Amino acid sequence: MQMITVKLLGKEVQAELLNPDVTKSYEDGFNRCIERISAATDAETGSQGIREQCQAVIDYVSDIFGEEAARDVFGEQTDLLTCMDALEQMLDMYEEQVNPIIKEKTKILKEKLKQKGTSDA
Repeated sequence: MQMITVKLLGKEVQAELLNPDVTKSYEDGFNRCIERISAATDAETGSQGIREQCQAVIDYVSDIFGEEAARDVFGEQTDLLTCMDALEQMLDMYEEQVNPIIKEKTKILKEKLKQKGTSDA
């Protein structure tokens, strides 16, 4: 399977983003992440809520790209705004980074098919 490279918080990360199982994990993982962030607002302390919200995003990134990639993206320490930026980029990742790859590949294939059709005539 082909790995797709995307940028997340300025770091390049790779995953099999066009594998249907990975895409399903991406979709379901986003919903789980949002649920965990919402539930964290009920934490006993503000710091605990922030920690739980950050961990939800870190776990989501880890599920898709692996723990090592998540450590590279977030570093040893992170904060809630950085995690929210990462989540926003994850939300837009297919539209902004993956779909253009598919469109370009489709364009190339259509052109090759067009040329092949012309040369066979």
